[in-house]
Amino acid sequence: MNNEEKLAVVAKYSSPVDANIVKGALEASGIPAGVIVDNTANAVWMSPARVVVFERDLELARKVISETEEDLGSTGEE
Repeated sequence: MNNEEKLAVVAKYSSPVDANIVKGALEASGIPAGVIVDNTANAVWMSPARVVVFERDLELARKVISETEEDLGSTGEE
């Protein structure tokens, strides 16, 4: 990993649970990913969450997310 690599938000979800499902799908496809949760809400499981990837993986990550959401029958917030 290059120290100058930048992260990009690839998707936003209303729940960390949904974000972590997508993170798992990205990682299963070989794309390093992370979840950033807004901890200002009272209930962590209902806090807004963002899925982040390296900018170099952004296009492929969007494709994987699209396929994952089709399989799950849900959509993220963008």
